Amino acid sequence: MKDFCKYVNVFQGTGEIDLPKPEGVAARWFFIKAGCGNTSPAACLPFSAMSVSPFSGGYPTGYGDHMPNSFARPVHFPAGKGLLGFAHLQQSGTGAIGFYYNYAVVTPFYDGSGERRVPGPEQAQPGYYATTLEDIFCELTVSGRTALHRYSFGHKGGRVRVDFTNNGVNIPNWGKADVKDLSLAKYDDHTVTAEATIEGIRVFFAVRANAPFTIDGGCAVFDAPENGKALLSVSISPLNAETALGRVLREYDFDEARKQAYGIWNRELGKIDIETDDDRVREIFYSNLYHSFVKPADWSDESFVYGKGPFIIDLATLWDIYKTQLPLIYMTNRELGEKLNETLLRLCETLGFMPNGLGLSDGYRMFSDQARMLGSYALFTAYRYGYPLDPKRLLDNFKRDFSDEGKKDFTEQDRCVSHTFYLDMTEICTLAAGIAKETGDAETEALLRPYGEKWRKAYSEETGLLGDDSSYYEGTKYNYSFRQMVDMPARIALAGGNERFVKLLDDFFGYGKPETVQPTDPRDGEIVNEGMKLGRFEGFNNESDTEAPFSYIYAGRQDRTCEVVRAGMKYMFTTGRGGIPGNNDSGALSSYYVMMAFGLFPVAGQDLFLIGSPFIKSAKIALFNGRTLEIFVDRVSDKDIYVKSITFNGKPLPEYKISAGELMSGGKLEFCMCDNF
Repeated sequence: MKDFCKYVNVFQGTGEIDLPKPEGVAARWFFIKAGCGNTSPAACLPFSAMSVSPFSGGYPTGYGDHMPNSFARPVHFPAGKGLLGFAHLQQSGTGAIGFYYNYAVVTPFYDGSGERRVPGPEQAQPGYYATTLEDIFCELTVSGRTALHRYSFGHKGGRVRVDFTNNGVNIPNWGKADVKDLSLAKYDDHTVTAEATIEGIRVFFAVRANAPFTIDGGCAVFDAPENGKALLSVSISPLNAETALGRVLREYDFDEARKQAYGIWNRELGKIDIETDDDRVREIFYSNLYHSFVKPADWSDESFVYGKGPFIIDLATLWDIYKTQLPLIYMTNRELGEKLNETLLRLCETLGFMPNGLGLSDGYRMFSDQARMLGSYALFTAYRYGYPLDPKRLLDNFKRDFSDEGKKDFTEQDRCVSHTFYLDMTEICTLAAGIAKETGDAETEALLRPYGEKWRKAYSEETGLLGDDSSYYEGTKYNYSFRQMVDMPARIALAGGNERFVKLLDDFFGYGKPETVQPTDPRDGEIVNEGMKLGRFEGFNNESDTEAPFSYIYAGRQDRTCEVVRAGMKYMFTTGRGGIPGNNDSGALSSYYVMMAFGLFPVAGQDLFLIGSPFIKSAKIALFNGRTLEIFVDRVSDKDIYVKSITFNGKPLPEYKISAGELMSGGKLEFCMCDNF
């Protein structure tokens, strides 16, 4: 197998943005969110429960030197980039979601070492991280659901502390929650167990070392062996102590575990084999593919919500990932896709509704202010791709979620606090009614179809946009006015026809408008408030409007789709720590880049992909069902951005659309590009 891991920069997106100066239409967009990717160089496996990362206490992953921020460039720690140790379980690319993990901080030290130490040169590859603190060479890797630490001390007197009292980031008055009812116990001289209630969940720890421990309050401490090499294995379980303990009691070979982790990542990344003449594009692609496959986390058989079985968490949050990341996972990973489907269904059957996000927390309604019924959008996506979902169970759980107390504003009062919620509800009812019709469930179709026909109420026929009498999450009415509706001809007619709809889109993307000034100082919130009044595209800095470029297709202007997408991929993504244009949000922005490289945009919940402007020569995608999708692009350059023609298995696609079911059957998607439309 080819070495795909060598193209990955694990540090992609860990720092504040350092993007090319935008030109053309890209210079008209406005960032409303923070200018940093918020990823972490944690050692982990694809979608793994366990991760282990250098820990500075910085916002929000625990890595780096960023203070809390929600827009502009982040403020940095006055103390700089020093590390406090190495912690377990990290979010990836998120912002202020409310829980941050970083449990069981492991710190190698000498007596007299400072609390915060500046690391030496950092190195990382998928599944491995290393740096130096003082003269201590620190290495991290993972094996299954166990983190492995190796510390090579430069002289005698080395010690290692494992602190079980940490939860969150180390910034005063921010993100630091209590670790309640903590208790530690020795299993044997080399093994310590601990348990505590964190974020409302009982969490169990087990740590084994190659030297005897002593317990000191909420910490376990040991002296490095005579050879100066300290080895630890750490496991965490939300199920019980025996599960965590059983994993650390086995013998581990650090170097072999590192090798195996690399191989696992290589196989996962190798599901997509691209060809490009641009080494820079190759690095950006595989770095973003890597960050698309870090989350969510597979904690199967360790559920704290229901019994044994599939359990996928760190869905932080569905609002961020349901548009492109989950479709990418569904396309390529049958095992995880089926586990995710079962998780969503069992959550609904247990809780009575589908949460918009889930982590190691009992805050099941934490993200209810973002959108509605996103679990069903994800499940309907999987169903349309061909996953073996029982339609009766699917619709039963849909109706259960639809009848939840939190949806009664829509079902009983015919209103929602946000027009976006109203559209979420009406559109998903139409999609569910379609499945009911196809499967002969006339009763469910009759129940849901009238709700789906109410979507016009959210729009103003005068402006062609969503109404002003609404709240909007991380955006304005403009950012949410251009989603792909089930009935796009009727939506465009409401806006006044194709010409007026295109004009609304052109204004939104800034065609013919002055260049914007991006916010840089997080102390100046007014520039964001003023910028939002422009009603402009968020520029791939956030997920609110990433589908909007593809709505041009319905009005006969796929050329505009090509212009916007290619400008975004050229100016909003680059190599290195500053290469992701905003919070990566569990892989949401990274997966968007990957999909754009293919020239494909999946419409969530619908049996539909829309065609964009690919910028790689070819791709070979191993689909979840054992089939293969091959993409070939003739004439790849910065000038040849328009789609002259496109065929799938020899059949032309003149409307720049293809059904998801057809695409998942595999075959050849062939683009011929040109430099004018």
